[in-house]
Amino acid sequence: MRKLIFFILWTVSFVGGYASSQKVFEIKRGINLSHWLSQRIENGLSIQKGMNETDFNRIARAGFDHVRLPIDEEVLWHENGEKDKEAFSYLHKGIQWALQNDLKVIVDLHIVRSHYFNAGHDGKKNLLWESAEAQDHFLQLWQELVQELKEYPTSEVAYEIMNEPTAPNHEDWNKLVEKAYQVIRKEEKERVLVIGSNMWQGVYTFPFLKVPKGDGNILLSCHFYEPFLLSHYRASWTEFGNYQGPVYYPGELVTKQEFEALSEADQKLTKRFRGMVWDKAMLAAYLSKAKQVADEKGLNLYCGEFGVYEKAPKADALRWFKDVISVFDSLHIAWSIWDYKDSFGAFTPQGLPKKELMHTLMSGSGKKIEVGGMPLYLDVRKPLELRVKDALSRMTLEEKTRLSYADGRFSTPGCARLGIPGLMYSDGPHGVRAEICWNSWDYAGWTNDSCTAFPALTCLASTWNPSLSKKYGLAIGEEARFRHKNVLLGPGVNIYRTPLNGRNFEYMGEDPFLAARMCVPYIQGVQENGVAACVKHYALNNQEHWRNHIDVQVSDRALYEIYLPAFKAAVEEGKVWSIMGAYNKVRGTHAAHNKLLNNDILKGEWKFDGCVVTDWGAAHDTYEAAMNGLDLELGTFTNGLTSNSDQGYDNYYLGSAYLRMVKEGKVPMSVVDDKASRVLRLIFRTAMNADGQFGAMSNDSHYETAYQVATEGVVLLKNQSVFKGESLLPLKQGKYKHILVVGDNAVRNLMAGGGSSELKPKMVITPLEALVKELGSDCVTFSQGYMAGRPMFDRADVIPQSVADSLYNAAIEEARKADLVIFMGGLNKNYQQDCEGEDRRAYELPYGQDRLIEGLLKANKKLVVVLTSGNAVAMPWLKEVPSLVQSWYLGSIGGKALADVLLGEVTPSGKLPFSYPAKLEDCPAHYYGELSYPGDSIRQEYKEDILVGYRWYDTKHIQPLFPFGYGLSYTQFEYGKPVISAREMKGDDVLEIRCNVKNVGSVAGKEIVQLYIGDEKCRVLRPVKELKDFYKVALQPGEEREVVFTVDKEDLMFFDDQLHDWVAEPGKFKAYIGSSSKDIKGVVEFELK
Repeated sequence: MRKLIFFILWTVSFVGGYASSQKVFEIKRGINLSHWLSQRIENGLSIQKGMNETDFNRIARAGFDHVRLPIDEEVLWHENGEKDKEAFSYLHKGIQWALQNDLKVIVDLHIVRSHYFNAGHDGKKNLLWESAEAQDHFLQLWQELVQELKEYPTSEVAYEIMNEPTAPNHEDWNKLVEKAYQVIRKEEKERVLVIGSNMWQGVYTFPFLKVPKGDGNILLSCHFYEPFLLSHYRASWTEFGNYQGPVYYPGELVTKQEFEALSEADQKLTKRFRGMVWDKAMLAAYLSKAKQVADEKGLNLYCGEFGVYEKAPKADALRWFKDVISVFDSLHIAWSIWDYKDSFGAFTPQGLPKKELMHTLMSGSGKKIEVGGMPLYLDVRKPLELRVKDALSRMTLEEKTRLSYADGRFSTPGCARLGIPGLMYSDGPHGVRAEICWNSWDYAGWTNDSCTAFPALTCLASTWNPSLSKKYGLAIGEEARFRHKNVLLGPGVNIYRTPLNGRNFEYMGEDPFLAARMCVPYIQGVQENGVAACVKHYALNNQEHWRNHIDVQVSDRALYEIYLPAFKAAVEEGKVWSIMGAYNKVRGTHAAHNKLLNNDILKGEWKFDGCVVTDWGAAHDTYEAAMNGLDLELGTFTNGLTSNSDQGYDNYYLGSAYLRMVKEGKVPMSVVDDKASRVLRLIFRTAMNADGQFGAMSNDSHYETAYQVATEGVVLLKNQSVFKGESLLPLKQGKYKHILVVGDNAVRNLMAGGGSSELKPKMVITPLEALVKELGSDCVTFSQGYMAGRPMFDRADVIPQSVADSLYNAAIEEARKADLVIFMGGLNKNYQQDCEGEDRRAYELPYGQDRLIEGLLKANKKLVVVLTSGNAVAMPWLKEVPSLVQSWYLGSIGGKALADVLLGEVTPSGKLPFSYPAKLEDCPAHYYGELSYPGDSIRQEYKEDILVGYRWYDTKHIQPLFPFGYGLSYTQFEYGKPVISAREMKGDDVLEIRCNVKNVGSVAGKEIVQLYIGDEKCRVLRPVKELKDFYKVALQPGEEREVVFTVDKEDLMFFDDQLHDWVAEPGKFKAYIGSSSKDIKGVVEFELK
């Protein structure tokens, strides 16, 4: 709660404070008021007759929102340096007249005695760049101007430091800008300052412009008169004053034929424009140069001058104005036309608007740009990287390092001094976990921290439906946002290597392609809510036994081909904002601060810009944590700190020891800045994300998503005929008068236990409740059958044999009386089952379930076995069981989803995301003995290399109990012969493989068509085939549809250890179309040339 209160206070007091102290300076359409307080003496004009209140009213009524007011030193100051009181009085009058007409004002110091823009590099007139005395005098002018004007609201009046500088060297102008900036900022911290580039503020010199960093009250200004031949056509003070030829726009300014007819002098003048086509695209290309610089600096762009001299062809000039205004709108540039009533004027000398020109000017968008109002890092309109850099530039060393470690069990700090909030985290690959106490692992006991329990990720993977994964992510992200969680610790994408792994239920199966395809939309859905997904556990955390210290040895090829692709997709396609390092070691170094994993691969090869966080207790060394890519330490169990003790957070590895190493020079500031930047990036993307929605608590939409995932994830493994050609499933209403449900999982809350993924669901429907509701309590009865004990994290209940025997006997007795028996067992979330912290002790079902299933079969042949688990299990009774369903952990609505599948309300369409070995020794991780799994307590070798899952069974010709990608339906599908678009592939060719699929059964269903590719001959060992694509197609009875896959060179590649790169060897390949990795419906061959 403390964090939530702090965030509210930050929103009100800090941001609100900025808003109240300085409103933003908003402008879009402006006009220059030349030859009044500027360029008057040379023309012999008087101030009194120049402008009055009527002019400002006329400008406002025409649709302009601001004026640019040029002022000259020789108008406002006498030669002796004294102010001209009358001139200054008119300056104030002009500003006041503007404000009275709701016009903003930009006061532009246009010409000073030491600098005149039309003098170019004339050293006699432009002494400003050579004379220190002239520069001091220039700064003195600004000191006096600030004193005169500082009482005007910063939201109404801005200052332009100087008009059109023409310094011989760009750095001369940059240095003067910095000096003037300091003079003005000494008195006025929040005044908007307009700054242009050297050499007449041309767009081409913008890349050389330097302005003070971290000041959001700067507005960059360009002047735009391109093409100059058109804008200054026959202007007497320019080189085109005596030009006698034509000019056109758009197109070539002078046609080839007309150019040849020009005098030699005019040809010389226009030669540089030959071959150039001037149109809207050309104008945009020019202005984009300045806009790009402004964007890179996180600042808005203003075009302080643009226009066309009165002698230019009228139609061409109007077309130019139309295109320029359109470009301004597309690039979001505010503007000020040159000028009011001069020879460039938008009004006639009598003050009448030039209607066609005015219509063109006002035809554009009136959307204003906003300047100032808050520091750059708080301005959500600015590019993220500029905000991060700005915040970083304002932070002390202590504040930077403090970002890198926790201040609570599930929280990390921000920077309170700058109003940057901290982050709140939640466990939750399958739902947002109940609140944990601030400084202990106890539940907080809140009454409003329940959630929707979504199906476990094994179930999501079994849907083979990426669109459902997106809905899943959106829904869980909404609940996280509603609970004020900034980072959701999920999804898990570790590869299924052994069926004994206690956390396989949190992951997405054995195939890297399937895991990648399913995790990306989940991440995108979560992060659309302004909540960071945190992909875990990076990397090679494929078992819980000895997880804190086991040292995994794996080849580069297996690492890149099997264990990293889902993480890579999460980064490059999902754009995930955070990644959690794993507990285990990899090649001698803990994964959480492993140079290879973090610096070389994640941040180097994949260009990850997010935050690497620890699992709790996964950091082990300060120097390694600092130098090897760990950004944020969430929990530590060392230095006297344990999982149960109060936390002395400064004692974390990235706490005071890290700060001390930085001060001693052992850790460079570049490392500190990189870590701090990554944490700030995470904060800006989440806690300070203005686009994030309010979120939503458990609701019907979330339950519907959970239901869809559950129904599509249930896998029908077996459904044999038992009587008169009929199978037991689906259960027909009214056919069975007495159905006995047996098994603890029929009534158990399977969201309890499991470790960090434990949930507090707002609602749970058990399978028994759902069946009773559908069929009635007279039809459906229940017998426990076995006892599983309580869900505990570090120990398991011991069930007395007498209790087990009693429950067994009661179930067998009831089974003899029933018309049909549904056994609902499997694993659960107890310790040494599907639970964090330890692996299963055996492949067989626990609690005597194998004995119970065999007893039920003897008592009643009409037995449906429903297994709930996140893992494969041994099935010694499989041949005798007529119907078998794999139901996973299905979440809040799981009971109803399962019942609807059993009853035929939904046709099962799930497919296995991993292979079921017939016996544990068939599994590749177990084939090579204990050093392969579980290791020798110190070291572990992945001896099966790339042959994980079906890759192993295919290559070694071992028959699994159920193959990868397998799953039955209540209908049948017929595959046509696949057709390939070409038999050869060259370079970047893309082949198409087409196959028709038809529903030849009597009910609607969904089939998952799978594409595998195999390399016929290669210099390295390759699997028989590998999954490269899949498509889930919904078909009505009798409906047929064509499924189209594409194959490119990347699909044929393997990782070459020697080259450290992906390689596709020329040769022959096979493309397999199948309904599983074993059930291949058709093969086509092609060759890579």
